[in-house]
Amino acid sequence: MSPPHPGFPIENPITSYWLKTPHPLASYRSSPTVPNHCDIAIIGTGLAGVATAYHILSGPHAEGVKPSVVLLEARQVCSGATGRNGGHTKLAITIAKELYDSYDEEAAAQVTYHQLEQLSALKEVVEKEGIECELKVTRSFDVFFDGNHARDIREFLYVKKSEGVAWAREVEWIEEADVERITGVVNGKGAVGVPAVSLWPYKLVTALLSRVLELGGQLYTETLVTNMEGSSPTTLLTSRGTLIAKKTIFATNAYTGALLPQYKGFITPVKGQNSHLAPLPSFRPPIPLKNTYNLRFSTEYADYLVPQPNGTIILGGAKWTYDTDQASWWNTVDDRTVINNGATAHFDSVMARHFHGWEDANANHDMVWSGIMGYTPDTLPHVGRVPGSQCQWILAGFNGAGMVMIFTMTRAIASMVVKGLEYEETGLPGLFKSTSERLAVRQ
Repeated sequence: MSPPHPGFPIENPITSYWLKTPHPLASYRSSPTVPNHCDIAIIGTGLAGVATAYHILSGPHAEGVKPSVVLLEARQVCSGATGRNGGHTKLAITIAKELYDSYDEEAAAQVTYHQLEQLSALKEVVEKEGIECELKVTRSFDVFFDGNHARDIREFLYVKKSEGVAWAREVEWIEEADVERITGVVNGKGAVGVPAVSLWPYKLVTALLSRVLELGGQLYTETLVTNMEGSSPTTLLTSRGTLIAKKTIFATNAYTGALLPQYKGFITPVKGQNSHLAPLPSFRPPIPLKNTYNLRFSTEYADYLVPQPNGTIILGGAKWTYDTDQASWWNTVDDRTVINNGATAHFDSVMARHFHGWEDANANHDMVWSGIMGYTPDTLPHVGRVPGSQCQWILAGFNGAGMVMIFTMTRAIASMVVKGLEYEETGLPGLFKSTSERLAVRQ
């Protein structure tokens, strides 16, 4: 599976903590070659692609004769960003402030409420399908180490609370004097507590994928879509034969530009670094880590931290250690290696440096990996019908925040594809819609 030109997924990516034990479906193919025809082809088997297939085949619109759904994956199942991320979703207060600063109140509020919807939707599907993915409904702390940043967020939050904005009631401000006692983090200048869910993303996706196959879907892993012809229908040329799809969904995130050239330069592949920390087995933290975290060192740089039920920690970020070396992380799809050792060294220092009582925990990495995210000029995803097409849809460009957007987004895409709904009928935030106007602004 050698990519015919840059932009496609690369073979032999470094293994993440989530992917360390491959699922039985990891390299599954429903038949030796792809079928000649299908009703709906979905390219990509991360959360976006698999959840879309799940909603198409299990939703209320799926009664009667189900459409034939084929999922195509260039590598193994869920080997992209979903299988490499932090494993949590939350109300992202810093994103909310940026939206309110940049757009009108209604547009910003739509996105913020959309974030909150993910929490209940994920809990609902996990309970409905009996999925074991270590889902935990919790709170997440954003801890601010820059006093001015803390002040700005505090003022923004209190304005929204005074205006009676409903989502703001879900957010708790923590004053500097209380940060260490409540969060366990030392030297924070302020913090917020927000609703959150943590989980094992690979287990969620593979469980949903198993259900998709039970409902009649077909899966072809290690099957690269090398080229396409037409759009109504679309002829997909793959490494395992040619598939003609009446409708095609691009759940391709950072890799979208390789197949849809109109998105090249608008969804840019960007490399990030993540780790798994394993404290000494004998270590008992003075304040048990029951919450997820974003450690916000400045307005630009932050780490994400997600405690695991076994006492270990997922920790990612450290962008300032490689930011100036743009060639190492910008416009690359190479997730075979980590970005640099400076990021790894930072990860090894975080718990002892920033958490009360962790000085002797020896909370160092036992795994470190990279992942490829899709970035857009306006930091918003592209969702809906591919501009100019009647039978192609996209959900991609999540800017490293896919878990706070994707799951309810896929329900909407399913309704558009199966029921013919227009974007404006789905209830999705207007800012997410992929349009020709947005595609006129290059990075």
